Amino acid sequence: MPEPNVSPLFNHAKADIILRSSDGVEFRLHEVILEMASPIFCDMFTLPQEASQGDRAQVVDVSETARTLEDLLSFCYPMERSEFLQLSRLRAVLHAAMKYDMAFLVKILKRNLTLFLPSEPLRIYAIACLTEDRDLARAAAKRLLDCPFPGFAFPPNPPPEYDILPATVLQTVHEYREKCAEAARAVFLDHKWMCSEARGRTISVSKKGNANLSQTWAWLACDSVSCAKSPTSLNVHGQRNCTVYPRAWWQKYSDSAAKELALRPFGSTLARAELTEPAIAEAAKCKTCGPKAAEDLKEYIDAMVKRVDEAISKIEITLSFVKGDGKGNTA
Repeated sequence: MPEPNVSPLFNHAKADIILRSSDGVEFRLHEVILEMASPIFCDMFTLPQEASQGDRAQVVDVSETARTLEDLLSFCYPMERSEFLQLSRLRAVLHAAMKYDMAFLVKILKRNLTLFLPSEPLRIYAIACLTEDRDLARAAAKRLLDCPFPGFAFPPNPPPEYDILPATVLQTVHEYREKCAEAARAVFLDHKWMCSEARGRTISVSKKGNANLSQTWAWLACDSVSCAKSPTSLNVHGQRNCTVYPRAWWQKYSDSAAKELALRPFGSTLARAELTEPAIAEAAKCKTCGPKAAEDLKEYIDAMVKRVDEAISKIEITLSFVKGDGKGNTA
């Protein structure tokens, strides 16, 4: 009879139970440790298994691969663990931990999932929904706002979770995104905020209706005849409501930013270099706008980013697996 393929990391001389992976690797382990880690293992060991031969411990076949078992067992034994550098590997261990009802390990692995939010928010959202993790699903949905529409949910290479993911889960994140886009647009187009007292950029208006724009933003204060005005007026707020015409370079930035915000309803969208750099370069051609344009635009964008993110933070995603969340569905 050929010698079995044994895991070099889990080949304990005093083992009293053997787990055999789906790819035929044996793990020689201690029953008491597995029973402490998992109530499922405790029940499994009472079921009929392959008969032991001589001094050979009982063999229990499992559906996990050797790699997944190795990762899983490393949390049960006092040993050094490797980092999860691949989401697929982490996902496989999480699936096994949930299958074997290892609650302590599920918590650890879900914390590890957050490390992949910046790079793989769509897959993390899918995993969170499949594992009914409300907080992780919401964090991933918010991160997806910074991914361009419409491909954010339908990439060229969909995550493997799409094979079993309900279509309603994708519909949910689309609806959430639309609400966030509406909220972001409403805040961004609130031009009265631009010259509020809170910003220290107020416009004073005389009784005769003459506006003093000297203390406001570069794109409003400029009086150079060589710096083109926008044909679109703004209704801003000073001591009285006041209609002003910003410089064309700022209006072009504002129009482009509004379009981009619809595709990426996320505060940081407003600060993207492809939006700001052309505006600053155009403003630099004006002797009046040039010296202040970059600083003023940065201050304006920094404040607007906070306003947009604050508005988005008030939007909740409706998750059907959360009790009392949405249409009365229960977890």
